[in-house]
Amino acid sequence: MAVHECGTGHNDEPVSQGTRGRNAAATRQAILEAAKICFMGDGYEQVGVREIAARAGVDPSLVNRYFGSKERLFNEAVASKFDLTALFDGDRATLGERLARYVLQKKSSGEEYDPLVALLRSTSCEAPARMLRQALLDGFTHPLAARLDGPDALTRAELVGSTLLGLLVHRTVIGGADAADGEQVIALVAPSLQSYIDGAV
Repeated sequence: MAVHECGTGHNDEPVSQGTRGRNAAATRQAILEAAKICFMGDGYEQVGVREIAARAGVDPSLVNRYFGSKERLFNEAVASKFDLTALFDGDRATLGERLARYVLQKKSSGEEYDPLVALLRSTSCEAPARMLRQALLDGFTHPLAARLDGPDALTRAELVGSTLLGLLVHRTVIGGADAADGEQVIALVAPSLQSYIDGAV
């Protein structure tokens, strides 16, 4: 699918208005939480500022007042939350398996908020696609490369990230590799990931 600039979209699902104290911190947080739900479910293109505001129970003008634009809101709610460096802790000899298991055990859409899935569902638009690239570099590729020994550390880290990203798309967007065959996929993928990590390629 071609990457293009996108505007606001529409979400016809009913939203909960409710009442909420309108102090600045609570209002801003309510918008952030609503944005996470909307972007996770429908991606950047299909979600408009009005839908986010309606779910948060605020006036649409407040979204721009607190965040400036939908793109900036997306960046704060989704892109800036992506960080996998905690997965690097522990024995590096089993890192390939830990990474594969992390991806294969992710929940399906709607079951659990995941900023990376929200990013993946939004990459038909230029702004989120750019944010995904930067999030991967800052939250995965560069931190992993810094932990690898031997030559071509950055390239090897990129190969690990690319493999995991492809597996994640297959798992959460396309719908393959469910829990029934997860262990088999881990057994097949983990050695390849580990070879990049160890430099044995």
